[in-house]
Amino acid sequence: MASAVKIAVIGAGYGAKVALPVYGELSEFEPVAAWSRRPERARELAREHGLELGSSDLDEVLGHPGVEAVHVATPVAMHADVAIAAARRGLHVFCEKPIASDLTQARAVVAAIEAAGVAGAVNYGRRFQQTRERLLERVREVAGRPRMVAIELVHDDHAQPGSRPFSWVQDAALGGGRLQGYGVHDLDLLLEAFGEVEAVAAATEVGVSPREGADGTPHEVTAEDAYAILLRFAGGGLGHVSLTATARHKRGDTIEVHGAGGTVRLDEDRRLWWGRAGDELRSEGPLAASSQDAFARVARNFHAAIRAGARPDPSLHEGLRVQALYDAVRTAAAQRRWVEPERID
Repeated sequence: MASAVKIAVIGAGYGAKVALPVYGELSEFEPVAAWSRRPERARELAREHGLELGSSDLDEVLGHPGVEAVHVATPVAMHADVAIAAARRGLHVFCEKPIASDLTQARAVVAAIEAAGVAGAVNYGRRFQQTRERLLERVREVAGRPRMVAIELVHDDHAQPGSRPFSWVQDAALGGGRLQGYGVHDLDLLLEAFGEVEAVAAATEVGVSPREGADGTPHEVTAEDAYAILLRFAGGGLGHVSLTATARHKRGDTIEVHGAGGTVRLDEDRRLWWGRAGDELRSEGPLAASSQDAFARVARNFHAAIRAGARPDPSLHEGLRVQALYDAVRTAAAQRRWVEPERID
């Protein structure tokens, strides 16, 4: 095993819930520092995870002796500034999704990483959950050209004003919203399965507002808690992707792929069904859908990119491809028209 990479985690949301605990269990990494906007939270993370440093001073964290890499888990609006600052210090960069607020910023991040000659990756790890990994395998095996693809997520975690405290996730100015939380993973899945998207139409909605902060103060929600996306694939076929986070009764995620060659379906109980045209559907499962296990896979890939020069998986190029589609969805929702995503060569 190559030596452990000393990594700093920038962000106390996902960074604290998933990244730091997983890095602490992987022999490939040694988490040594953490950043939070709140000094007391940064120090708390350092105590909890045995880190050398917990600070709200980004320069202090990026310049901490021995740090080789950063995990950027800030609000999306901060991704570009943090990632570029880290790359310019010669640090390897593992960025949460999407790479940045828009494609222009995302390209600036990639340019900075490439200019510095460091490794860069983006966390589209949900494709490595067993449910979705097996679905992709079956799609490639039996589906053929897509005719209709449907992804539906029905959640209840935002159904009440006090069900989840207000944070940057409900603030559009900071890059919040369920599109950045979940939708980009589904866009990544569709691009991985079927390639380019010709055009998109979309609508977003705020269903519950205001929302209470941790101190009970109401805040106006400006980032969507529901969305619906219609896609036309470049090679033919349609798709739709939807999420509501304000349902009164949640349901497991469902994915249906109806292709020229056959059918693949992931049902709400995480059972996978598939079959070629003319055959009875077969099934397996229920399958696992662990976010922690999927993140560990991506983290190990990042380590291999740093220590062995392997291709990051998911790569920055894949991150740009999703970013272009994400930008098109945002534009389509705002302007209420079909939008063609910018092509990423």
